[in-house]
Amino acid sequence: MRPSRLEIQIALALALAAAVPLLAALWLASRLAEENLAFGLNPRVIASLEANPGLYRELFNARKELYGEQVRQLALGLPSELAQVEPYLREALERTPRLRGCTFSGADGAVLAEAETDQPNPEGEWRAAPARATLIPSGAALVCTFAIEARFFADLDEVRELAESYQGAGLLRADIQRSYVGAFAVLLMGFAVAAAGTGFWLARRTTRRLGAVIRGVRELASGDLSVQVDPGGARDEVAGLARAFNAMVREVRESRDRIVYLEKISGWQEVARRLAHEIKNPLTPIQLAFQQLEARFRQAGPGDPELPRLLSETGEIVREEIATLQRLVEEFSSFAKLPEVRLEPAELGEFVEEFLRTSPQVAETADVELAKATAPCPVRIDRALLRRALANLARNAEEAARPARARLHLAVAREGGRAVLAVADEGPGVPAELRERIFDPYFTTRVHGTGLGLAIVKKIVLQHGGEIDLSERPGGGARFAIRLPLSERAAGAGG
Repeated sequence: MRPSRLEIQIALALALAAAVPLLAALWLASRLAEENLAFGLNPRVIASLEANPGLYRELFNARKELYGEQVRQLALGLPSELAQVEPYLREALERTPRLRGCTFSGADGAVLAEAETDQPNPEGEWRAAPARATLIPSGAALVCTFAIEARFFADLDEVRELAESYQGAGLLRADIQRSYVGAFAVLLMGFAVAAAGTGFWLARRTTRRLGAVIRGVRELASGDLSVQVDPGGARDEVAGLARAFNAMVREVRESRDRIVYLEKISGWQEVARRLAHEIKNPLTPIQLAFQQLEARFRQAGPGDPELPRLLSETGEIVREEIATLQRLVEEFSSFAKLPEVRLEPAELGEFVEEFLRTSPQVAETADVELAKATAPCPVRIDRALLRRALANLARNAEEAARPARARLHLAVAREGGRAVLAVADEGPGVPAELRERIFDPYFTTRVHGTGLGLAIVKKIVLQHGGEIDLSERPGGGARFAIRLPLSERAAGAGG
């Protein structure tokens, strides 16, 4: 997928933001490396290190001359008798510093006397430095071994190696500086590339979700009100935008459905008004004409013995059908003349209690159970219209339970920002395939129904800015849920 301009801009901005301080750090590192090398490879320091081995050699030679002179002095003091030489040598070991052993040999090289200290060297390991003195004219020789500190040789080796290292570093000074700066530059470039990669990834992730929102807007503009954008699991502004878009689409879809239904209801109301007018006009003349016929027949007397019975049966049928037509006309007229809502503050739970208290016919035909919400549910309602809607739902529950006595379950609760009034029964319920049409005017599942009751209920609910839906009650039966907007300002007025 080709990166968008926004992705490239974000990636470049992050790379630039990372590169500017890194370049400054690179320049500073170069300066520090140069200064450190200049200080560490100071010619005076190198010269001092090179001079140290010579000083150590001079010190060593001075020590050898000293030890040689001490051996000559010991040789001059040797006793003339051979039996006294060894005690003399042992005494010399004790009084001469760093003297560790003495060997006195004749002219033919045979050892005549020797002595060696058995005391540990207090300075740790030591190296022997033999010194020789020859007695003239006898040709005898005295050889003595002196201790020299191991630290002396270790320091000499360390100074020598350090001097050689500094000499090598001085020759490679430019290479060391380039290597140091180059390594730092590679590290900084790695950070810059990582920053650019991270920026590109973040930009791609953000623009991909923004692209989904843009596609959703285009689909919405083309008329698709079922479009939804996946906000993902993020909690940032883009996810908030996606959720807001989804909420807006749902509100638009609900508003459109509400408007379409209200327009449909308005059309059917006009049909009902005209139909009621057309049916009502001939009903009165038919009824009056038949009444006149009956009156005239009674006055004239029966000519045919079967005619009175036939006339009576026919009159009964005509009266029943006229009564049915009159009932339909009343329902059509009532449906056509639904008033506009006049909202006022109320507490929904208290309103339902008032409805049950002032509607004894509901308790006569059904066993009612009411469950109120623990929190108040302030709403704005038209009491007369909402009472009518509740009465229709209660009548539906009573008719659905026939011939048994109906059981009506009413519940008031809060769900989010809405108050919910649920009306449920224990009847046979409504098949799932018919639930979408159950609120359509003139659609009914009963033989003698007109299909206007639930249509009236839905229109009343929609005029309150609410929603109504039908579902299956757990345990069997139908459950109508009326959802109305909560009004916190109405709580104080209605409480």
